[in-house]
Amino acid sequence: MSSKSTGTKAHAELYKDEAREYVRKRLWLDVDGLVDLAAPIDGALKRRADIVAKNIAKEFEAILLASPLNGTNFDGGLFSWIRGGAAIGLEKELYGHFEAFMRFIAERVLRSTHVSRSDLSRPKRIVKAFDKHDVKVEGAEQSYRLDIFIECVPIGPDGKLVETSKPAKPRYEKMFTVVEAKKTNSELDVRNACTQLLIYMREAYIMQWNIRHIWGLTLCGNAVRVCSFGNDHLLVSRDMKLSEKEGRAKFIQLLVYWSFCEEHRLGYDPTMSWLPELKCWQIEVPSLQANDGEKQTPTADSKLFYTRSTIAAAEHLFGRHTRSFLATDTKPVCTEDTAVENCSFVIKDTWVESTFDADNDMRDETRHLRKIRDKLVNVREADGCYPTIVAGGRVQFDRSGDGRGAVEDTTASILGGIFHAVAAPMDNLGGSSTKEDSRLVPFRAHKRIATTPVGKPLRHLNCPLKLIKVMADVMRVHSRICWDAGILHRDISSNNVLFYEIDGGKDVRGLLIDFDHAVDVSVPKITRHLDRSGTLPFMSINNLAGNIQWVTGLDDWESVLYLMCWIGTYGFNKHQAPDPAVLDELIIKTWCEGSLGKIARSKRVFLETENSLYHLTAQFLQGLPMVGHLKGLVHALRSKLISNPDLGVEFHGALEKFEMRDMREVSTDPFESRVAKEHELMASLLQVLEGYSERTRTLRRSNKQIHVSS
Repeated sequence: MSSKSTGTKAHAELYKDEAREYVRKRLWLDVDGLVDLAAPIDGALKRRADIVAKNIAKEFEAILLASPLNGTNFDGGLFSWIRGGAAIGLEKELYGHFEAFMRFIAERVLRSTHVSRSDLSRPKRIVKAFDKHDVKVEGAEQSYRLDIFIECVPIGPDGKLVETSKPAKPRYEKMFTVVEAKKTNSELDVRNACTQLLIYMREAYIMQWNIRHIWGLTLCGNAVRVCSFGNDHLLVSRDMKLSEKEGRAKFIQLLVYWSFCEEHRLGYDPTMSWLPELKCWQIEVPSLQANDGEKQTPTADSKLFYTRSTIAAAEHLFGRHTRSFLATDTKPVCTEDTAVENCSFVIKDTWVESTFDADNDMRDETRHLRKIRDKLVNVREADGCYPTIVAGGRVQFDRSGDGRGAVEDTTASILGGIFHAVAAPMDNLGGSSTKEDSRLVPFRAHKRIATTPVGKPLRHLNCPLKLIKVMADVMRVHSRICWDAGILHRDISSNNVLFYEIDGGKDVRGLLIDFDHAVDVSVPKITRHLDRSGTLPFMSINNLAGNIQWVTGLDDWESVLYLMCWIGTYGFNKHQAPDPAVLDELIIKTWCEGSLGKIARSKRVFLETENSLYHLTAQFLQGLPMVGHLKGLVHALRSKLISNPDLGVEFHGALEKFEMRDMREVSTDPFESRVAKEHELMASLLQVLEGYSERTRTLRRSNKQIHVSS
């Protein structure tokens, strides 16, 4: 497999290194039952698929038996290769043989539509290879050459293929899966094939908005393995040797299952539908139940939204796979209808670690946002500074399409019986722990929420004065959420602080989003000694240490300080970034290098004294307009948090203090000491931030050079 990057070589190497690491840490080899995960849920469909698969296998064996031992009478030596008698000099020689075998199966699947007595038990599609091999994918970030590109072609009511115009090159939007080929069936080649597949899957997740999990195929020698890639899992089946009758039958069964099964078994989301006549997506968002206390039982009812654009794509190989869409709840009437462009809602689609029981899911964003909405409904100063939820919950759908009831979309429902063999144990909050084995798969629930207002990322700002206003709004509502609703956010970062323009573009308002990591600390059984959460450069010292101390709102205020330092040093966007020649000299880079303990120690040193922080703020971008105000605010916040003159000296400092007591060395951590002063410190920090925002108000609104970038 050869590849050339259209982006930077650094990105290509980074993706490859990441894929190798995931294969090393997460790969499960020789997993039984993966083919069964492709089987139709509907009983009649599965029975029909099994019959078709057996018939195709029987026909192939008969032809194989009748063909000459060295025969080349079928697709250039397919049978000779199948028998294992054809020497493979180059990897590329595998492509044509494998495609011929797939074509043999697809033709017979299509033929089976004419003998089916019921439309309900007919195949829905054929699974076929793109007619060119070792081909680049059009429109991809990286120009990798895919060995064999696999697509699904629908079968129409008349039993014929519904094919559109054939592009010259394949596109990830049309990809069902990929075959990565290697010459030998060694474990090294299998692992290398899985590594390459992972690189492709990153692109597929970005380009296919409705993909939940992805299938893959490896072809090593003449042995095929089917792979399942999900939020946390990388499962690979036992090999299906095409040189052996049993292996051939198993692979035929897999392709037939894919041809007959429901769309969600292919990995697609049945609650998202492409409307070709309107050129937009229709998304179902679970309706909110009537306010019935703490009950969070999912409802099958849903509210419909429409979108043509994403705010955020699922760019990571593993994890929450969060996607965000700009949407409207008004269905467009034609392709030129601008309703889909004038969006007032954000649809957030994510897979978060959860409890099996929705009622006991204490980290549920829908639960948090409902409580915040109810508690802050009459707090005018908070209006528009937090997401107001209009719909949301756990995604459900009818798995078999027979109307017998909806099932929650979870990692357990996707993996079926395999899940319990690879599942991670539950932690003290009902979530999952992978400490014992990084391969273990946590339980995740597919959740979707619709909120308003719509905000813009901070990269669209270019002035520290407006950043100060945004942060004042965000931390004001953060404090009210903590005090009035008992919800602690736990992930203040550049991704979770947004803004939008007000007063005709003269000013901005901040918006705090993403309560996936938040916890309700008013619930008695919630411990504040929680798992790590957040974005590395902005994580508090306590968070970096694994939250060995009580988690409070002060952790989030610490993140605010780090966020301002980060933007002051690197700017709001790439157009303001520092000269590449000085990047290695930046002190702040230590917040992303080394172990978490090393990063925590680095942050303690910077915060310990006013002078040590000056070394960092001296490297703020001088080209940022009014950057001096941001420097002043950073130092003022540090002073209130670390050396507050209204508190005793035992609450001062950032470094741990050591002393000898009874011949023993005893340490005290000022961060732990300050927990007792949480409310008092939060109020004083907010006062400082709001004071800076108010003092710069006139300058912020009148300076015509300070504007929001497009």
